Amino acid sequence: MVISIKPDPGHPRGGYAELTFTDSDAAEGAVPVTVFDNYSERYLGDAGWQATKVLFGPYTVERADGVARLVIGPEIVNQIEEYANVRLTVQDISQDISWPDDIVPAPGAAKIGGIMSASAKPSETTSALGATMLDPDPEPVGTSEAVADAAPALQPVPPPAKGGIGALVVGAVVVALGGAALAYWFVFMQDDPEPVSPAVSPAAVVSDPCSAASLGALDSFAIQAAALRECGAKATADAALGLVERAAALGDADALLLFGTVYDGAVSDDVIEDGIGLTFDDVPATAAEYYARAVTAGSDQAAQNLEALCARMMEMTDTLSRGAVSDHCGN
Repeated sequence: MVISIKPDPGHPRGGYAELTFTDSDAAEGAVPVTVFDNYSERYLGDAGWQATKVLFGPYTVERADGVARLVIGPEIVNQIEEYANVRLTVQDISQDISWPDDIVPAPGAAKIGGIMSASAKPSETTSALGATMLDPDPEPVGTSEAVADAAPALQPVPPPAKGGIGALVVGAVVVALGGAALAYWFVFMQDDPEPVSPAVSPAAVVSDPCSAASLGALDSFAIQAAALRECGAKATADAALGLVERAAALGDADALLLFGTVYDGAVSDDVIEDGIGLTFDDVPATAAEYYARAVTAGSDQAAQNLEALCARMMEMTDTLSRGAVSDHCGN
């Protein structure tokens, strides 16, 4: 079996990769993936390279036209440098590859796979800063011990000489002055207390219906897309892209059609591209791939867009466009 790897078109910001291989060689259902660095002879784990073998996944295998496909996420992609010489193992079949430079990490992306077999027990580590680290639960300022440390120390008053009235007077004056100094410190030298903010009722906090969180909480991409168009410029391009990415990864026809549209320079979605700002450069080959996937998912509009795009790509001579014509234009 030959495993091929490329960026997952469902996640244009990176962090995901698509593995494809011959359908007959693929296991049924979901399969684990192992990554072995041929140079360091170590396995990839959840927190880097290690001596113990780790199985990521399982990942769902999709099949179409004699080809099996699965998508790995940032749990693997974010940890591998470009051109790394690694051995990918899907189920029990391996392939040595040089990690492509067009598969890029996506910081902060959510993981889609877990760890199926545990690695070696992590060793305990001791912080080199242990001697200088602050007490995680310091005693609050204002306790009797803190005040005692910070307040000016009073000098002891020597006892008056026996029978000396003048000494008694001097001692009384010293005590009075010491008490006045201590009172002055308490009243004037301490920082002003922070003002207490009035409590805000949760009912007074109104969520933004056009925020990424509010839009993402809606039930389906159809509802999310309608809300996006209603929000217009009040929604951000990042929020829109996140919604479309997630829906496209699940095979939603409308999301795939929208991805094709934003990559198709001859077609424009005024609200999404001009109003919200979610748009990309004209990349006909990528647009054709999204349109083709949308057609498979049942989009009639994608079929019309793909037909027009294929006619436009017939005049193009670059390798990607010629390959897209061969793959998606039926000629």
